[in-house]
This record gives sequence, structure tokens and C-alpha cells, in this order.
Amino acid sequence: MFEWLLAEWHITPDYIVNNWTDELLNLMLEKLIERKKRELDAIQGNKVDDKVEDEALFKLAGNLIKVEKSGD
Repeated sequence: MFEWLLAEWHITPDYIVNNWTDELLNLMLEKLIERKKRELDAIQGNKVDDKVEDEALFKLAGNLIKVEKSGD
């Protein structure tokens, strides 16, 4: 069962046991499941609505956007 997970993440079982917490493993599995569902939807031709409202996008971006004004 874990063989395909290890191939997906390109890591060894020892690395997971020695370096990952239970919380990290759970998060990685959740994100893997989400990604696989999106891939399956794309293969099946299901439309995925990933649109984000402007306000939500700017809130998520926080201070990552730098606005430079021209000297004109």
C-alpha cells in the first residue's frame, strides 16, 4: 500500500518514520487525496471551478504584492 505513496513523494519509509510527525503525515495524505480527486475530475472532464474572488485573493496575498508607481 505504501509503495505508491513513497513513489509519489520520492522518499523512503525510514525518512517518514524519522522525520515526519503524525500531523504532517495526515496533512500530506489529505493534500494527496485532494490532488488525486482534481486529477480524476480533469480526466473525467468534470469542470472544476477554481475561481477566487478579488478580495479573497488580495487578502491571501497580504504584503506579497508590491506596487510601484511611475514618476510620470
